[in-house]
Amino acid sequence: MFEWLKKNKKLCLIVGGTILFCAILLCLVFIKCDADYPKDPDDEQKDDLPPDDDPPADNGKPTLTVSSKDVSISGNDTFTIDVLISSLGDADYPAASMNIKFDSSRLEFLGISEGNVFVKSDTEIGQKLPEWSYNVASSNSSGSINVMYLDMTGGNNAFTKELLADSYNVVLRLTFRSRGSARVGDTYDLTVTDAVFAASDETQSLAMTKDTLKTENGKIKITE
Repeated sequence: MFEWLKKNKKLCLIVGGTILFCAILLCLVFIKCDADYPKDPDDEQKDDLPPDDDPPADNGKPTLTVSSKDVSISGNDTFTIDVLISSLGDADYPAASMNIKFDSSRLEFLGISEGNVFVKSDTEIGQKLPEWSYNVASSNSSGSINVMYLDMTGGNNAFTKELLADSYNVVLRLTFRSRGSARVGDTYDLTVTDAVFAASDETQSLAMTKDTLKTENGKIKITE
């Protein structure tokens, strides 16, 4: 048995990585479905009741922040908006996703450029940046940017808190251009409707819907 494993080491690594990949994907689906599942009416009534005490402090809860920016309407230049993460938990996070709503009648989404948060590298060449998946046409059609990162190695290229720093916490940058319909003085919201940093163990995942990940929305103000 051990001789067979030694001879087929590469095959074993591929099978193991595939199993871990499927587990991470199921974790993302479970978190998303749980958020969309309707609440029990009794639970909703409890949510409406005033709290007995002040809510507990967040105690450094990880926060995903969409930055705000003043943008000049002249020149029709492109501009970028940083999306930052304040911290991560103790786990490794081989998958992440977020959904950000914007006014597509006033703003045109052009794509995503790299941030400065690295993921773990499985090579000796150097640090590795995550490659995000998204669809520009679909985003502009729906007014909702769906972004996903999935570590295809099953964990060798995961997000980890050891690679975060105060000045290096930009996960990605959104690139926009103001449309001709934009007006000076207008303010357009960038609203996070869903965000997840998924761990192999679902109980260690950071999710907006589970209140284990805070989010802060951004604004774009149009100036002359």
